[in-house]
Parts: sequence; structure tokens; C-alpha cells
Amino acid sequence: MKRNDKTIGLLARSGMAALAALVLGMLSAGAMEKIVVGQATATSLTFGPVFAAVELGFFKEENLELEHRNFQGASVLIPQIANKTVTIGFPGPDPLILSNQPGRDPLPVQFFYNAARRSIWEFLVLEDSPIKKLSDIRNGKKIGVGALANANVPITRAMLAELELHPTKDYSFLAIGVGAPAFRATLNRDVDVYNTFDTNIAAFEVTGAKLRRLEQDQKYLDLFSNGFAAHIDTIKNKPEILIGFGRAFTKGIIVCEVNPDFCVRNFYKHNPTLKPQGASDEEVLARGRHILASRMKSYLSFPVGAPHQFGSYTSESWKNFVVALERGGELKSTDIDVSKLYTNAFVPEFNKFDVEALRKRAAELK
Repeated sequence: MKRNDKTIGLLARSGMAALAALVLGMLSAGAMEKIVVGQATATSLTFGPVFAAVELGFFKEENLELEHRNFQGASVLIPQIANKTVTIGFPGPDPLILSNQPGRDPLPVQFFYNAARRSIWEFLVLEDSPIKKLSDIRNGKKIGVGALANANVPITRAMLAELELHPTKDYSFLAIGVGAPAFRATLNRDVDVYNTFDTNIAAFEVTGAKLRRLEQDQKYLDLFSNGFAAHIDTIKNKPEILIGFGRAFTKGIIVCEVNPDFCVRNFYKHNPTLKPQGASDEEVLARGRHILASRMKSYLSFPVGAPHQFGSYTSESWKNFVVALERGGELKSTDIDVSKLYTNAFVPEFNKFDVEALRKRAAELK
């Protein structure tokens, strides 16, 4: 009996230990913070670093679980951040700047991570188009855009206003979306110019279409584009979410820089319905590498010799954006306190990990 009592006691204790381990595991799983991440357009290889970070467990390490939602333009997405339907959004800055001009009610949103560090927006025409430069967009030309609420629309109007081109008289916008429907609309000449973003252009190029880009003034090319933004309450009360998200995304960028083939394959693993049909794996990889590279240029656009502080903004870059919108008539005044539009508070944390160890790991991924 004593021996049996001892055995029963051991079993009881081991059973309790197993139960405790199970409970701790459940508590750990429950500790995952579910966040909604919103994009201003359809999912594409733009988010290659995000899905790399998902696959490699970088978000899980930060106790984050992502739910993805897509919207039709930054002007639609930013209000979703403002009403907390979206935890973290990936818009351009134009709508937020416009909401902060004198006389308006500013949206309670701030950017906390500068992702696309240069302009992602370009103007595309067919190779045989009579339009050779931006100033040729006159006499009722149609400009195709993904959505009328896209962040590029205000800065495009500003850019054309500097060239003394006027809406309705010289041009109008037509929403044609992104991807195949937009490509068909451009090829069918439903629009004269397609004003869209880098990865979408790259996807158009790999179809074999004969296209030309229109030159832009360097000051517009130097403007940053999409970044991650959150409600000011989230920034104040839940900084750990933003820090964790930003650090995981930064790791994803480095993985895609070191091993773009992994990022392309992984993106289509997570988004199988977006994988091009009727193409060999080698063709899919080559096309995907071209598309991803078009965005990586912006993610890695740092001044020569400067340290790579991922996520950081400069006050000057925001002021340049305000000036560009004011010159183009989108703003009545440059009297905007840009310090309220962004924060660099979490930048040191975004970059706090062993970069060289990650680069070595990334190089070995298949």
C-alpha cells in the first residue's frame, strides 16, 4: 500500500504538473494580441516583408496575431484608423495632412513608422502615346488611378497645378483599380495616363506590355509615401503593440533584402490565389523578384553613408510635403504643426535586434 500510495502521489504530482503546463500554454496562447492591419489597396508583394515576418514567427515573438483588411484608398483607410476599426494602417500621408489644416477637425491619427522612404507613385503611358511629359496632360486627358480616395490624388493635383494644368479642363481622374482590370483599361486606352504605385507598375511590366514612365520633378520623387499609422490612443496606451509590429516588419525587410527569392515564394505560399497562373515556377519567381525589387528600393532608401534607422521620419520631409500640397493649391496655408502628424519615439526599439545574425539566417532560407 505504501508503495502504491507513493506511486499514486507521484502520478498525482506529475498530473498536476502536466495540467499546470497546459494551463500556462493556454494562457500564453491567450496572451497573443490580435490586431487589424489595413492596406489602402489590394494585397501585393508590397507586403512581402510582412508575410516573411509572419512565416518566420517574428510577429509571434512579439505576441501579435495579424488580421488583414484592404480598403479603397488612404482617404478611406485613415478614418478606419481614427475610429479604431483598424489597429495599424498602411496609408500615404496626404489625407492626414489635409485634415490638419486650419479650420478642419484633425483626425486622431499619427504615423509611427516610415516604410516607403521615397515616392512610390509614377505616371505610366503606352510606349506609342503622344504624351511625352507631364505638361502634355491637357485638353481633357483622362488619368487612371486605383481609387479616387488614393493618397496620390492630392499630390498629383498639386503637381499638375504647378504646370498650370486645371482639373476638368485639362484632365480628369478615372478610378480603374489595380492589377489586370487596370492594365486592360490602360491597354484599351480608356485612360491616357495611369498614375499608380511601383509594385503595380512592375506587375504591369512583367506582362510584356510596352510602357513608358513620365519624368517627375525630383522634389516629388523625394517625398516619402506609405507608412504605418495608428490612433493616438494606441500610441499612448499600447506602445508595445507598435514597437513589436515595427520590429517584426523591420526584420521582414532585412530578410527580403538578403533573400528575395524566399520572400517571393513565401508570399505566394500565404496568398496562393494571387500566384500567376499558367507560368512555370521559374517564371513566377523571376516576375515576383522584379515586383518586390521595385518596392524594396523605397524601403531601403537611406542617404548614402547614413545609418539605416528603419521607421524614422524627419521634420523636414513632412514640411516638404506640406509645401508641395500648398503650392499645388491643395492647402490654403502651410501653417501646420507637422510634429503632431508623426512620432519617432519607437524607432530605437524597431532597430533593436542582432542584424548580422538575422542576415545570416535569411541567407540560408529556402
